[in-house]
Amino acid sequence: MTTCPNDHLQTRFARVIAHIDAHADRQLDLPELAGIAAFSPFHFHRQFAALFGITATRYIRLVRMRRAAHSLLFRKDIPITEIAFDAGYENAESFSRAFRKLHDQSPSDFRSHPDWDNWQAPYAKLQQIRRNTMTGTESDNVTIIEFPETRTACMDHIGSPARIGETIQRFIAWRKIHHLHPSKHATFNILWCNPEDTPADEFRMGLAVATDQVLSEEENKKGFYCETLPAGRYAKLRHIGNDQTLRDSALALYRDWLPHSGETPGDFPLIFQRIAFYPDVAEHEAITDILLPLA
Repeated sequence: MTTCPNDHLQTRFARVIAHIDAHADRQLDLPELAGIAAFSPFHFHRQFAALFGITATRYIRLVRMRRAAHSLLFRKDIPITEIAFDAGYENAESFSRAFRKLHDQSPSDFRSHPDWDNWQAPYAKLQQIRRNTMTGTESDNVTIIEFPETRTACMDHIGSPARIGETIQRFIAWRKIHHLHPSKHATFNILWCNPEDTPADEFRMGLAVATDQVLSEEENKKGFYCETLPAGRYAKLRHIGNDQTLRDSALALYRDWLPHSGETPGDFPLIFQRIAFYPDVAEHEAITDILLPLA
């Protein structure tokens, strides 16, 4: 079987994408990236643009700006000036101009009044490139674990998946008030339905934190309820990387592992346990354990 020459090229430039994602927090120059691809610096930038539809410089800026946007939305204790420096800008003013050009909002307006339906639209090209260059999670990395019964406080996001960030904001604020830090209280997502075959207004995902705290009637009115994750045998597949490829890892569990495992899924939804969070860590370092309950 012959291999298309373009496959080798895609593989070499996929290494560049992975390198940028891993090192976007420091200076990256053309010779370094060309070296990763084993490609002439005189032609690297044109070949990158030909393969991915944007320049390497543009890709780097999008990676940095997306992390900045996440920090503005979900890490409200971090000052905008610090976010600007982390994104590679020398001052808040230059960061604000670049951010407004991308989002049509200043960083402060975006932080206080985000357009939840469209805020990820500027990063569609970034997500497409990552999906096309990802290396799949190996289904033979699945392990069977004994999962303990775990009481949680849960808040459901119901409605368009595009607006889940709004619910995440409320969830983060509530757990901060109750001192339920992720380092001591595990974080879970409960996938009550599949977003790909569920109408947007009926989509439901649970955001849960492990705790034995008793919820008040007032907290129930705010949408929090107690949900116990059942004890038992679970198939665990560890996903390392961004959420854009998390769905593909979950699919691999059903497509590649389950049919040959001799196992049957149990009577509880799929669970994501969030181990390391973006933007607290770089996207390539984010860790999510995919947990499939077994009968």
